[in-house]
Amino acid sequence: MADASNKSEVSAALRLLKGVAGELRELASDTARFGEALADDCNIAGANPSIGLLQRFDLFAQNMRAQALLIDRLSTRLEEGSADDAVLHDLIGHVPFFGMRERLRAVMNGVHGQVMAPAEEVADEHWF
Repeated sequence: MADASNKSEVSAALRLLKGVAGELRELASDTARFGEALADDCNIAGANPSIGLLQRFDLFAQNMRAQALLIDRLSTRLEEGSADDAVLHDLIGHVPFFGMRERLRAVMNGVHGQVMAPAEEVADEHWF
């Protein structure tokens, strides 16, 4: 009977992962719409310093979409029973942001603390 209970718990966890992915996707869409509304309301010119902030909104939304896709793919692999280290590294490899990929790899490998990106990559990161 414990086996059936464990399968039920795993199924519930997978459904939760998929739900979190959906929530992230919705948050990404809302964030993108918010950035677009700001751009429309402000009639921003090309040289306006607010352009950088709007670009960050876009990157923030892309980040959330990437995380949602990662969660979707991970939950699918878990459901199929194929989530070994090679699969996990492959899934992380599809994340479009260098810093996020490195942080996820570090967490997966049990490394604690802040993972820093190489200097040339930091400029491409979207966090302040």
